[in-house]
Amino acid sequence: MDAPRRLLCCGLLLAPMWAVAADAPGAQETQLKAAYLYKFAAYVDWPAATTAEQPVTIGVAGADELATELARLSQQYKVRNRPVEIRRLRAGDNPAGLQILYVGQLEAPQSRRLLDSVAAQPVLTVCDNSAGLAVISFVAVDERIRFEVSLARAESHGLKISSRLLGVAYKIDGRTP
Repeated sequence: MDAPRRLLCCGLLLAPMWAVAADAPGAQETQLKAAYLYKFAAYVDWPAATTAEQPVTIGVAGADELATELARLSQQYKVRNRPVEIRRLRAGDNPAGLQILYVGQLEAPQSRRLLDSVAAQPVLTVCDNSAGLAVISFVAVDERIRFEVSLARAESHGLKISSRLLGVAYKIDGRTP
């Protein structure tokens, strides 16, 4: 898919929540990442046992501003007709029951422990520049926030990622689509 078409598709995925204001440094990036995380949930299929009528639960570690923005979005939007709950994770918290885990600015060993703790669970893991440790990694490309997808990691977590989401990914398994 060529770059203009990919950007158009990405815009369409995020359009319902694209109210981005740059009031403070980093606010726009935080809002964009929150919108991405929220929309990722609509384009990932979890194993049947995890898709009951319960809320979609997003755990956030090391990114309080992002958790606040996600909580704001959860008041306005649902994911596949399901409410969304946000859990702020602190050191030592148990990540059980999450559908999505975002690991922000944590020390490398702490990030690794948290990601390892959900490695065999159907949890969509998302990090910043995670060097292949997460299913989805945010990356900065030409001063823009993009994302890379590891299909091997998704498969190991029992997740299926929609081709629509893959179509707007910057890279898939290290290769540009």
